[in-house]
Amino acid sequence: MKTTYTILFFAAAVLIAAACDRKESFPYSGDDKINFANDSLYFSFGAEPFSVVDTTLLIGVEIIGLPREYDREYRITLDTEHTTARLGDHYDALQEFYPLPANASSADVPVHIHRLNLDDETVYTVRLQLVETEDFRLGVVENRAVKICFTNRLDCPGWWNELSKWLGEYNVRKYQKFIELYGRPITDKDIAENRYGILRIFKQVKAYFDENPEYGVIFPDVEWIV
Repeated sequence: MKTTYTILFFAAAVLIAAACDRKESFPYSGDDKINFANDSLYFSFGAEPFSVVDTTLLIGVEIIGLPREYDREYRITLDTEHTTARLGDHYDALQEFYPLPANASSADVPVHIHRLNLDDETVYTVRLQLVETEDFRLGVVENRAVKICFTNRLDCPGWWNELSKWLGEYNVRKYQKFIELYGRPITDKDIAENRYGILRIFKQVKAYFDENPEYGVIFPDVEWIV
């Protein structure tokens, strides 16, 4: 019985290898097509340092077919019906045509986001659609469009109330400025082991917003213990 399994396995391996050889001998010869690499993407800027005021998202596209030894271009339109972000306020206008360089099989569409113009709760959406050109037809239906969601939301951490005498009401900008100075978000272990060190940094956060009242970030008028 063991020998029979070995023979059958060997025969199957030969057939698979032959099938692979046949497949490789017939390269793709259809129309060149293009797709987004994903049909939806989600970006959260909430835990980014306060100093990150703008950012550029790179939205991938990829071709179905072979790279060519010359430049080509693909076309994108904005689906306004399913876009909630405001052009010019939350994100910059996109080009209609983008280049795909010679010998490339993928590329990125840059979407520039204005983080400081985002509120602290909303999830914004920009939906892009690919359009046929002389160089590319459209690929699979599911990836002919991409829904890009982004937010500046950063939920109030559970430890905030322990320090609220000095920090006051939760404000996402207070925490983001802290992250900028501290280098990362706070853990429960940080609160347990380094409470005074954390308060010293928040005191610097308070000084920053006291000097920059245009952000509307207010701390309680109390005496600090650090």
